[in-house]
Amino acid sequence: MAAATDLDYSSLQDIREEAGHQHIVKLETPSGTVNGSNTVFTVGRTYIVDRDYNDVIDVGVSGDVIVYDDNVAVDVDSVDTTTGVITLGAAPATSSVMLVTYAYSLLSDTKVGKYRDEAIDFVQRKISGIIDFGAWTDSDDSTGVPPIVQTVVRIYAAGLILIRDHGLNTDTENSSKDGYKRLSSAKSLLDDYIKDVGGSAGGLSRVSVSSRSDGNIFERNTDLSTWNESVSTTDTFMRGE
Repeated sequence: MAAATDLDYSSLQDIREEAGHQHIVKLETPSGTVNGSNTVFTVGRTYIVDRDYNDVIDVGVSGDVIVYDDNVAVDVDSVDTTTGVITLGAAPATSSVMLVTYAYSLLSDTKVGKYRDEAIDFVQRKISGIIDFGAWTDSDDSTGVPPIVQTVVRIYAAGLILIRDHGLNTDTENSSKDGYKRLSSAKSLLDDYIKDVGGSAGGLSRVSVSSRSDGNIFERNTDLSTWNESVSTTDTFMRGE
């Protein structure tokens, strides 16, 4: 199986929802002429974002953006997530009633993706040398990214959003405080995970080195009478009390 991708750690939609940055618009009337030949319509809110947790804007009849022509879903050919322009596969008939259902966010995929990358980097730095995250795959079974790690990435990235890009119609101070709480929660969950995995696997902790010294370079030989031909007198003297 392929190595785990960023999506396997957390979808952008999961992070947006955790941070309160995913919003649904139902049955909005788009702008655009309904004249039997026009196929281009525009919705009022952007960025248009994914609704099925796969980080892709799916098109078609039942994609992430659903366009209704007289209450019947029609084929969507393309979506411009930045401008809100939707191109249909065929022009609606004159006088058709057009409605659109979609999700939007004030944060682009690029920005949320950067926060996700930062969260993944945080996790990997914490577990490096303890857990072999390089062996995680894109599978949903035991070889995939553990659910608790997915939760940590989602919460940590959402915390960064709440600190740096505050939610819609929320108090800045409260959003910031909540963001720091999310970061603290994510760190605590990750610490618990590391302890649990380390304990079950016989202590998968980083190797550490310690030393004890009484201030002497050489080991002491307190009994000078025990030196012999294999030990120089100089060495014996240096090892003396």
